[in-house]
Amino acid sequence: MISETVTTKGTPAITSDCWHVVHAKRRRKGQTSGSFERVVVSEHDDRVGCQAAARAFLAALGKNNEVPLAERDEVFARRPNFKSLKATLRRTKTEKTKTEKAKPENTKPGRTKTEKKPKD
Repeated sequence: MISETVTTKGTPAITSDCWHVVHAKRRRKGQTSGSFERVVVSEHDDRVGCQAAARAFLAALGKNNEVPLAERDEVFARRPNFKSLKATLRRTKTEKTKTEKAKPENTKPGRTKTEKKPKD
């Protein structure tokens, strides 16, 4: 059964008591740019059936290679009682934004990380 819940931090989430397929769909015009909405599209008794359904659903979405990676829809196969956020700014938790990737490293000027300190 698909249900709405909240995470331990109080963020709205969706879950199911069965294996389920989640579609992370990018919100389109007129809504917050760059955000994704997640919806449970089907439920299954076992992992194998869920993965097969997720692959079929992904194939039905079609290829969207002309869309930048950060803006593409995504499909997940989730275990029972896995809480998926209803809305998120990024496709996945592990995907970093450009500003997070561009942070400078803490190195002293004139020396690289691999160079050793000169001996006196």
